[in-house]
Amino acid sequence: MELQNIKRLAVFKMRNIGDVLIITPILRALRETFPDARITVVVNSGTEAMLANNPHIDEVLPYERGGGGRGKLARLAYELGFAWKLRQRHFDLTIGLTDGDRSGWYSLFCGARHRFGQPSYAWKSKFDPRTYAYNHPVYPPGELMHEVEKHYWLLEHAGLKLKSTTPGKLCLVVPDDLQTWARGELAALRPAKVVHIHPVSRWLWKCWGNEAMAEVIDWLQTERGARVVVTSGPAPKEREKAQEIVRLCRNKPLFYDGNLSLSQIAAISAESDGYFGVDTAPMHMAAAVGVPVVALFGPTNPVNWGPWTPLAQVLKHACLCNETKREACDWKQVRACLAAITVPEAEEALDKMLGQTKVPSPT
Repeated sequence: MELQNIKRLAVFKMRNIGDVLIITPILRALRETFPDARITVVVNSGTEAMLANNPHIDEVLPYERGGGGRGKLARLAYELGFAWKLRQRHFDLTIGLTDGDRSGWYSLFCGARHRFGQPSYAWKSKFDPRTYAYNHPVYPPGELMHEVEKHYWLLEHAGLKLKSTTPGKLCLVVPDDLQTWARGELAALRPAKVVHIHPVSRWLWKCWGNEAMAEVIDWLQTERGARVVVTSGPAPKEREKAQEIVRLCRNKPLFYDGNLSLSQIAAISAESDGYFGVDTAPMHMAAAVGVPVVALFGPTNPVNWGPWTPLAQVLKHACLCNETKREACDWKQVRACLAAITVPEAEEALDKMLGQTKVPSPT
């Protein structure tokens, strides 16, 4: 592959907020490999804040999953318009980090000479036209591997030789004005240590019990002399759960009831002394800004999705759903694997976390 001729490249990661943040190490590696190329990243709308001010890319192109409004013709018009927008950029190389059809078709339509990606097709027909979407296809590794490492593995096995083959840290840039804002928000809590807690996910099956979370918040504030900041996403179910946790607390924390942007949540984490919460985007954001992390994991596997930082502690028990390879739990209840995590386990991990030191947020 003629690396010197790559002038414009696109990376597709059309998934959720945390998934987009997790690609930042490979973006740094691509910038090192192609220092003069123009790098565009295509993401779902609503996730682009994870790449704001990222020094390793030139452009973020958001895709509206509900774009075009209602009706098949409106939807088709939007899809064709987005494909044309990509084609006008004249990419030499596309990299599909999303294992789905849309990344593959857009890679093909934009006319790139080199198209790297991971097909995940299962048509029973002998002729599957989607197999032509990538001309450098590669299938995922058989062994369990963190998503950060998998991005490097996929590119290497597709034939792209990166200058740096060792995955680096996540990159999430918190602008100076937001750092100043967050410092002011937390000023009244100082000089005590501040713990940022994000106890909810839009997938409620990732959440711990409300009573257990409230008990830990009270322990931090009464027994450890720390101050707690609780944040929530804007979805009604997330807010409702976070509100109930705060209501159960005897010593009320500072609470942001779904009214912060993703960038503001990142700034709160960056100005805190540690993070405690469930497997969700703010967990990855806390890891990216360099604070110690204690994360609660249930059905999702931390080997694949754990916080990418040496300052992480993961609390997890055996998951029946993973063992049986099927849905074995009641979606309306706290998962058994999460319920098995005890308050003393969390307190022990938080004790250790409060003794750790933050590291500078990498670029």
